[in-house]
Amino acid sequence: MIKILDRYIGREFLKHFFFITAVFVLFFVIADFFDHADIFLRYHTPFLVILKYYGLSLPWYFYQTFLFTILVATLITFTIFSKNQEIMAMRVHGVNLWATVRPVFLLAVILSTLAFFDGEFLVPITQRQTAQIYSIQIKKEKKSEFYFGERKWLRWGNKIYNFQRVGADGKTIKGITIFIMNKNFYVTERIDALRATQISPQKWLLTDVMWRTFEKGKPIVTFRYPKRVFRFPNLSKVSKEAEKQTKQMSFTRLKDYIQKNRAQISEKTLNRYLVDLYSKLAYPFGGIIMVLVAIPFALKMGRWGGVSVSLGIAIGIGILYIILSSLFNSLGYAGLLNGFLAAWSVNIIFFLGGSLSFLSLPQ
Repeated sequence: MIKILDRYIGREFLKHFFFITAVFVLFFVIADFFDHADIFLRYHTPFLVILKYYGLSLPWYFYQTFLFTILVATLITFTIFSKNQEIMAMRVHGVNLWATVRPVFLLAVILSTLAFFDGEFLVPITQRQTAQIYSIQIKKEKKSEFYFGERKWLRWGNKIYNFQRVGADGKTIKGITIFIMNKNFYVTERIDALRATQISPQKWLLTDVMWRTFEKGKPIVTFRYPKRVFRFPNLSKVSKEAEKQTKQMSFTRLKDYIQKNRAQISEKTLNRYLVDLYSKLAYPFGGIIMVLVAIPFALKMGRWGGVSVSLGIAIGIGILYIILSSLFNSLGYAGLLNGFLAAWSVNIIFFLGGSLSFLSLPQ
């Protein structure tokens, strides 16, 4: 009987979970489409390109809506059970509370693991592909790629730029190398500078400059300058793109990036990276916490409020989670809280609150 009951509860939960996931993802797709509709029309984007763009965005939308989806699915499932007196029927037949909620907890563990692997493998790949589709196939921009690993790379015209560290405002650079190429992609000049500071939209002041020229059949010529003005693009986009891509990195890739570059990363940036790193674990496994929080609300309110009240509770819990998460993350970014605690504090608070509420229920 317990196995049949497990299957029934699990099936009802999954039915609500996948339906709500589909609704939320569809909502995000429609909202994003109308937000970018003017761009699609302006650049006459083919329908298949738009379809590919949103198809590759699905793993990201699933990841972003996961916590709220599992919260709503749990609330609705147990609200319906409670309202239909099914919980009471299970109690009458000797099924205790843990046996009732066990299938949903097990499914939450599985779904949280899938969400983690989605963020670890699918999201980084698909986000890079959607960014490329948007800039090259939709907006028809000239291919100029940013690479972020141990260093930052930018191609602009016939030059390739290599930066060790770009300031948060995009107006200062520490450690820069510029490769100038001819039409055959052969490097004709190389410029190395210790530091660069922006003095106008496309003019930069380079300090401690070593400028080398390369010609076939001739020796390398080297010039040294204490200061030199050079033209290259505004790098505020580079700085923003770097921050964006570190957020989209997988847990293992970001961890490796921090370990390799810890000595070169400023303390403020390191705090941000550590919070983002631990958040990549805290966020998906928050799904288990959401189940623990949702069940007591559903069992206590289900007989009186129904689905509409459950949705209201879900919105309230979701907003509270977002507010607390943003607060603790901000404290972590500012260095006022350890990176691990900044990422996990909201889960710990919700776990303690959910546990107390769960234990207060008749077992």
